[in-house]
Amino acid sequence: MTTREPFGGRTTITARALQQFAVGVVSDAADVRADRVHVDLGDQHGALRVSVTVPVLLGRSEDLVRRGTGIRDRVIASLGDDAGRRVGVVDVRFSGVVRVDRRVQ
Repeated sequence: MTTREPFGGRTTITARALQQFAVGVVSDAADVRADRVHVDLGDQHGALRVSVTVPVLLGRSEDLVRRGTGIRDRVIASLGDDAGRRVGVVDVRFSGVVRVDRRVQ
């Protein structure tokens, strides 16, 4: 049986859930463990202001500007599409170093 009538109710995403979701998105995008990621969420004229801090991955040839842009784009897309939030600003900061071992095959 299908119905076309809308159902009442609401979906609420708590601040803590949104924070943890953002940490997961950044962790995935930056390819680092979640405990190495720091995310602050704030208000930017009704939109989210997201401040991200992740370590530099030593041993990768990836350009830091390109990496920061990729993280920023992923945060904007995921928080917008998956969490239904408008993102106004994403600041990405690199702090600390994580050594990435290269495997020879």
